[in-house]
Amino acid sequence: MKEMWDEKYTEAKHIYGIKPNSFFESELIKLNTGRVLLPGDGEGRNAAFASKLGWKVDSFDYSEQAVRNAKVFLSEQGVTVNCFQASILDLVVSDRNFDAVGVFYLHLAEDDRSKAHQFISNSVAKGGHLIVEVFSKKQLGRSSGGPKNDNLLYDISEFEHDFPEFEPIYIEELEVDLDEGELHQGKAMVIRFVGKKK
Repeated sequence: MKEMWDEKYTEAKHIYGIKPNSFFESELIKLNTGRVLLPGDGEGRNAAFASKLGWKVDSFDYSEQAVRNAKVFLSEQGVTVNCFQASILDLVVSDRNFDAVGVFYLHLAEDDRSKAHQFISNSVAKGGHLIVEVFSKKQLGRSSGGPKNDNLLYDISEFEHDFPEFEPIYIEELEVDLDEGELHQGKAMVIRFVGKKK
């Protein structure tokens, strides 16, 4: 899997564009600045946006090439971000003091999600926020982006089950118009979730 992502990010830069995810943008501006964690952040478009708003950003991705691209992009944007390569399945939470965690199109197999979601949950400070946008299982068969494997897509019930420590502020499965680089284009079925840590 890692080799596949490295190849994608080597073939072309900014494959998901340079603008932040629109849902992340609309939700992050509602919050007071602090520390934000961005797992699976690719080439750093969301990290750059958050940093420019005044957030202290930790950003990581599974792909070494994505991280290399991100570091160049973040430097070009004139922002300082703690950007590193890691698998979310290998990380251990050393503190619980992120004021926000943003997760966007993190394609995890169903068997891996419980561990990854626990890491995400543990990373958020009490009163902090979790902002998520992922492809729904109803996205299967569409050409607008995302995995072609049902095992890598999400059901809305997973959020209620996997994140009991969060008070849901917003949760919805809906069709959106994606416009994120060359790989996310067109009408897509997604799940959006915003929760506040109890």
